[in-house]
Amino acid sequence: MIDADALSKEVNYLTARSKGSGGQHVNKVETKVTLVFSVVESNLLDSNQKQLLRENIGNKINTKGNIQVTAQKYSSQIKNKALCFQKFIALMNEGLKVKKKRKKHRLSNTQKEKRLKEKKRRANIKEFRKRINE
Repeated sequence: MIDADALSKEVNYLTARSKGSGGQHVNKVETKVTLVFSVVESNLLDSNQKQLLRENIGNKINTKGNIQVTAQKYSSQIKNKALCFQKFIALMNEGLKVKKKRKKHRLSNTQKEKRLKEKKRRANIKEFRKRINE
């Protein structure tokens, strides 16, 4: 996990006019917020973390190596900025999780026998139904 305060220093915010209803207010005020974080140029992340991000959330990283998160839910730029940062932190936490390796395991002999017995029992029931219906 990475410190949110340290991350906040490496992000840039862009604003734009938000779409949707709102009359004249929408046409005057830039409430849509886009957070831009450069994975490539980040000083907080080491090379292993950068690679982990590329593997886990590579589809969210553009060709320039930036993560962009947009919010335009609220008619307040400050609220949208906070929402954007929350989304970004959640995305980073998801991207930096180390996936557990799958452990291969074999079925025990008793489990195999139990499965085969149940299979034979079901087959007998179905065979019995066929004889009755014919």
